[in-house]
Amino acid sequence: MTPEVMGPPPPPPAGADPSSVRQWNERVVVAALADGRPHKVAETAAATGLTTASVRAVLRALGAKGWVADLAPAQAGIGRPARTYRLAQPDALTLGIDLGGRAVRAVVSDLAGDVRVIGEAAVPPRDAAGTRTVLTELLAGVPIERVWTTGLAVSGALDADGRLLRSLALAHLEGARPADVFADVLPGDVLTCHDTRSALWAEHEVGAARGVDDVMLVSLGRRHSIALLLSGQLHLGAHGSAGELSLNELLPPATGDGTTAAEARCYLDGIAPQVALAVGLVDPSLLVVGGALAPAFGPNVSAFTAALAARLESPPAVALTELDQFAAATGACILARQRLWRLLLDGAHGVSPLTKESFLAAASVGGA
Repeated sequence: MTPEVMGPPPPPPAGADPSSVRQWNERVVVAALADGRPHKVAETAAATGLTTASVRAVLRALGAKGWVADLAPAQAGIGRPARTYRLAQPDALTLGIDLGGRAVRAVVSDLAGDVRVIGEAAVPPRDAAGTRTVLTELLAGVPIERVWTTGLAVSGALDADGRLLRSLALAHLEGARPADVFADVLPGDVLTCHDTRSALWAEHEVGAARGVDDVMLVSLGRRHSIALLLSGQLHLGAHGSAGELSLNELLPPATGDGTTAAEARCYLDGIAPQVALAVGLVDPSLLVVGGALAPAFGPNVSAFTAALAARLESPPAVALTELDQFAAATGACILARQRLWRLLLDGAHGVSPLTKESFLAAASVGGA
């Protein structure tokens, strides 16, 4: 479980009602057990500041909700052996799908966050039925009944309801909710997200931007785009279209195919002023260069960094992506899984039961 999702909540205010205190106690005990290893009651009490009696009561309540496993005590020493507890690990999966205009890519993870690649496949252009067939074949080996949630990364501007407002890559889906179009193929509750933002979140969690909270990702490929992470939060913009560059020439198309070192150097030299302008408006501490063209830019990162520094009062560090073509699918998978934990942990009546039914019920009432 991820630390930022499982961290303890703020303490309840003075004079809070018993129900609020009980909810906080449950949440803080779950956070104390988030490392997945066995914990004794006394150890959990010390970590949370609760009394041992309170911890025992909370562990019983969490056990009834499926969150806690009571481990058999080791028979060693004299006297009654101390019982130990750890968080339960449900047999559940999260999918991550990157739905592009030319290809679809898929990854899967357990609820602890171990991501593995399923694969990728070409899709017929502007053909929802053909894409559905490709998705079905790609996911044939996934035990669909174990999937609780799917993160779906798409290219284009999305509204708050996951409707695709405009997309050059997926123009045939404009005006529709991609989650609805492929509802018969994508299992569990579906979280729809922007592909470049998903890739940036993957960089933040498992890539070049780990531990950095102010990041700009410049994704260079067939359709260039920018994504922003500000104060640890993905920046959407007033209309959900922050970073969409498909209607302007801020970053012009690459000359040639952009795959040789010479072409990459020429292209990076050409876009340095535009990128410096974007960076200067936001002032990130790190700029990550990603996208399909990124591998060719490796030998030129130092020169590009210097070109930016010459134009900026406070230039950021520059890094090449550490991820591959599955970055957007991985980010969507992580975002969906973190949302799952958040909805279960922050229920209206405290920590919800750790079941697929409980999660789907929470998601159905509009959990963001």
